[in-house]
Amino acid sequence: MPSPTRSTQLLALVLVVLGALGGCKKREPGPEGDIVATLTAKTIDGADFDPSVLRGKPGLVMFVKATCPHCIEEMPLAQQVAREKDANVVAVFVQSNPKNAEVVVENTQFQAPALIDDGSLATRYKVSSVPYTVVIDAKGRSTEVLRGAHGASRLADALDDAR
Repeated sequence: MPSPTRSTQLLALVLVVLGALGGCKKREPGPEGDIVATLTAKTIDGADFDPSVLRGKPGLVMFVKATCPHCIEEMPLAQQVAREKDANVVAVFVQSNPKNAEVVVENTQFQAPALIDDGSLATRYKVSSVPYTVVIDAKGRSTEVLRGAHGASRLADALDDAR
């Protein structure tokens, strides 16, 4: 039988591990204001983007880079989850050449809007690494931010929470 001190140490270790796992569900608050209204960047083909198409449903605004493997992996997952959850998704390419962004969109079969940021959106939302996903509610306001790649189940949870 373990000594009382040993049992206390094991219990403490279990509580620390459980606390760390529970911390994974902590939500990072997103930026203030109407996110959708600020998405006035051009699409990858140079057309004006009408951000009002993102209103009425929750959504994912994914800041990505054409050379980021995690971004390239996350884009089709986000698109799939958005379809399953009847939500919107838009990719905002930062520090990316439109031709490179176009290749990524084609290779990932990303059919949602894809924008090219001139640097103003990344600066406004303090995007320091990608993927950086702003989860928005149906009114276009941020409910949380996801930093890094998260996978389909986490994206789905975030959209559920945005409803």
